[in-house]
Amino acid sequence: MLSSLPTLLGATTAATVALTGVLVVTKLAHREVQRWRGTRSAHYLAAIGEMLSRRMIPQSTPKAWATDPLFWDALAEYRLLVTGADREHIDRLAAQAGVHRALVDRSRRRFPASRRLRAAARLADLATPLQRQHLRSLLADRSPQVRTQAVRGLASLRDIESIPAILDLARRVSPWEAARIADALVTIGLAATGAICDWLDREMERPDCSEETVALAGRILGSIGDPEAEPTLLRMLRSPNPEWRVTAASALERTGGPNAIEPLLEAIDDHSWQVRARAAVALGAIGGPGVTRAVAGLLYDPVWWVRQNAASALSELPGGTDHLIAALEGPDPYAADTALNQLTISGVLAEAAERVRAGVASEKDRRLAAAAAST
Repeated sequence: MLSSLPTLLGATTAATVALTGVLVVTKLAHREVQRWRGTRSAHYLAAIGEMLSRRMIPQSTPKAWATDPLFWDALAEYRLLVTGADREHIDRLAAQAGVHRALVDRSRRRFPASRRLRAAARLADLATPLQRQHLRSLLADRSPQVRTQAVRGLASLRDIESIPAILDLARRVSPWEAARIADALVTIGLAATGAICDWLDREMERPDCSEETVALAGRILGSIGDPEAEPTLLRMLRSPNPEWRVTAASALERTGGPNAIEPLLEAIDDHSWQVRARAAVALGAIGGPGVTRAVAGLLYDPVWWVRQNAASALSELPGGTDHLIAALEGPDPYAADTALNQLTISGVLAEAAERVRAGVASEKDRRLAAAAAST
């Protein structure tokens, strides 16, 4: 047993040395590969920049360009930076080099999955209307990452006809994927409003409607901020679903007009405090007759968030400061605390105190300073 110990130690040492050598060689090789990739990327960027500046597209390009992910990356980087005629030039170069064909072909192959996903992502960046149908087909793909890239590509093409299918997809996917879908649809902008509203009007009538996706679509409309969405959002605001009402009240902050005032005034009496809180913010953004007094009543709401949102809205409404001062002087300690907080962060209290110190204070300034001091 003891006689074999030197042999075992020698074998272990030899194996350690061998593994160390393999590791060193692997790291050196990896470093060389990375350096070569960086050099190749720089060459691609320089070549594309030269062709773009000279408005030149070669009659033929090396075949390897079409299937090289580094060339895809270089094209995508330029395309995301330029607009107008420069972007059209990049599109013609990609078509001439066969990049679109290669991306479509690679995104159809199942393996290797990482290369396929990379192709789908670059197709989303470089797609033209000629690839629209292929991107639509990828909405049914098994991979959520590939589906997300397909939605992004269709959104970049402003493919309004695909919006119903995209929202139907959001009904059956994970929250993560649904959120990515929403982000993509927001990038379409005002052009997406009509299709989203039409989908919402149909979906809310379905007996098996997806409550989460309806709320998601409402949030998309709020992010887009198109006043044309107001009728659909008002319908959501009157629905029996509290999540829909919260979503609608939030979205109306950006999309609502005079027609939304009365429904929002009704919403500040909603049994859901989230609806009351968001309705207060929306009314503060829209304004209008009777709004200030109604929102001021929410300073006495039992829920802290409602009081805070009402105070913030009052600071934006005509005459709202008077209601904050009245709450500060009133008997309700919670309303007074909320009013004091808003008057402080809005700078109204500091300005009044400065005028008192300068001897030019108005009666309102003195009342405000005295009430703040007592509180």
